[in-house]
Amino acid sequence: MRLSRLKELSSAGLVGMALVLLLGLAACGDNPTASTSPGVAAGPKIKVMATTTQLGDFARSIGGERVSVTQLLRPGDDPHDYNPSATDSKNASEAKVIFKNGVGLDDWLDKIIQNSGTKASLVDISQGVKVRAGKDDSEKAGDPHIWQSTDNTKIIVANLAKGLEAADPDGKTYYEAQLADYQKKLEDTKAQITQIFAAVPAANRKLVTNHDAFGYFADQFGVKIVGQIIPNFSDAAQPTPQELDALIKNIKENQVKAIFTETTINPKVAQQVAQSAGIKIYSNLYGDSLGEAGSDGDTYIKMMLSNARNMAAGF
Repeated sequence: MRLSRLKELSSAGLVGMALVLLLGLAACGDNPTASTSPGVAAGPKIKVMATTTQLGDFARSIGGERVSVTQLLRPGDDPHDYNPSATDSKNASEAKVIFKNGVGLDDWLDKIIQNSGTKASLVDISQGVKVRAGKDDSEKAGDPHIWQSTDNTKIIVANLAKGLEAADPDGKTYYEAQLADYQKKLEDTKAQITQIFAAVPAANRKLVTNHDAFGYFADQFGVKIVGQIIPNFSDAAQPTPQELDALIKNIKENQVKAIFTETTINPKVAQQVAQSAGIKIYSNLYGDSLGEAGSDGDTYIKMMLSNARNMAAGF
């Protein structure tokens, strides 16, 4: 009898422990924040579309775990001359918010939006940025390379955060925290670049590149732009022989030490100009696009630091 009673009690204890365990697991399952950090959506992520590689990086940095980002341009793509695909229209139709660079860089997005019939909100992240003027009627919108300044980028990511908050009000606190963290990283990046150039005499900071993509960077960090192989904001343009002759003369007069090529542009003409001017080629700057995964320029912050280090070394 005693043995039988002990077995009954033991069985009851095991059953009780099992029930406690099951109730505990059920309680965890009922709590949507049990396995997520504060502000992270427990449900489906909101779908975001970004046109350029830079905007894709910003959207992932600010949106974090609340967003799923579709980026139209891949590393190395030319944003000045992009041909939209049917897949782009499909992705646009599913997006809740779409981010564009503006300033004429990604006007091809209009076709995607029209073809997709999307109901997504459209955010032009250039709002509030002081845009550099163009040189002629072909550059009426101004210089679209606004991300090449960390000060501009603080405005850009603030615009992006507002767009995310409007599309996903429940994530407002989360996006504000992500924005504050990223803007602190931008300030740190600015300080690092300033320190990099502090070792280079101001008179030596003379820049010649493939095309006119670094005006904002030069303005912010005290670099003198002597000229470009393609004297245009778009790398799809072609220089004339007269323009190349004038550039070679300008290089010699300014005692420029190097021509900096860009990762997205064929360096052949730059190499010819460098040979004619008797100076070296220095590669490679990230102009219109971030770099491939694993490269020195696969995020915006890494790109800015890589460009600064390469310029300082070439100067």
